Parts: sequence; structure tokens; C-alpha cells
Amino acid sequence: MIEPLDFCRVKKIDPKGFGFLKSLHYPNDIFFHFSQIKNEEFSEKLNEMKRGQFFLYFTSKLRQDNKRKVDKLWYSIKDTPIDLQPAFIEKIVSEFDNGATNIYDLLFVFKELKNYKLLNSVVLEGIVSSKRILSLPTTIVPFLDSSEIALLKEKLKFEEISKSQSPPFWFDEISNL
Repeated sequence: MIEPLDFCRVKKIDPKGFGFLKSLHYPNDIFFHFSQIKNEEFSEKLNEMKRGQFFLYFTSKLRQDNKRKVDKLWYSIKDTPIDLQPAFIEKIVSEFDNGATNIYDLLFVFKELKNYKLLNSVVLEGIVSSKRILSLPTTIVPFLDSSEIALLKEKLKFEEISKSQSPPFWFDEISNL
């Protein structure tokens, strides 16, 4: 079985060098040991890390004790195996729509996907029209160009909202774009 690509904001590493990462795919946290980091520069930064400063992309495997452990890890989406990216991107879109992952963590991934040209128009539209973005559209605005902002306004039905007696709290900020 091919393990899915996962990601997590690293929140804390125990002084003994281990920690646990939240998963997009599995209900329990995934064991992680600092020694798995092979990139020396990243290892030094992580050692001096401030809470929540780093994100890791990873795969995990099930141990004999039925707990998961990080198997492979990467520091950027651009370094992850290409064959794992489509399912990962699909999972990110679903997290934007119905997930429990922190919206700002998702936006970090969105920014990376966009920077490395891993977003196509269908994925972009799925994210921009997701429930979480439509309910709080100002969160994604810093990551969008003018044509993407136009798409967001279309998905928000901005013209209809502008005629409303009581527009949403974010209306003024979006209208100034």
C-alpha cells in the first residue's frame, strides 16, 4: 500500500528529540523523531524553533504496536514525490471545504502549491469556492492575484451581496480590492 502524503505544522519537539505530528489522514498523532531530519541547516533551525514555525510534509507507516511513525519527510511540497501530489492536493481541497485543519495551515500549503505551480484552474476554483473560504474570504486574499480575486468575488456572489441591506462583516475589505 502506498502511504498518502501528509503535512503538519511542527508545534513542539520534546527535549529528548521526539514529537508527534497531526495527520490529515489518520485520527491519532504520528510519532516523529528529530534524528529523521537529515538536512543540517533545517535541523539547526528546528532545534532553535519557535512554536509553530515549521511545516513538514511526510509519509508514515504503521508500526507493530499499531501506532504510526513518520517514514519519510520533506521540507517543501516541491521536494515531495510527484506521484503523491495529486491525492494530497485533493485532500487539501476537501480540508478547505469540510476539514478540521487550521485554515492558516491550509493557506500555507495553498501558497506553496501556487508558488511551485502545482495548482490548476479546477483546484484553484475548488479552494476559492470552498465553504471555509466563502465564510471567511479575507483569509485567502493576500495569496491571490487580480484574476483570482475576480474569481473569488464571483464565487461569493459579490454583486448580489453589494445590494444587500446588511452585507457580511468582510464586505468592505473585499469591495476595496
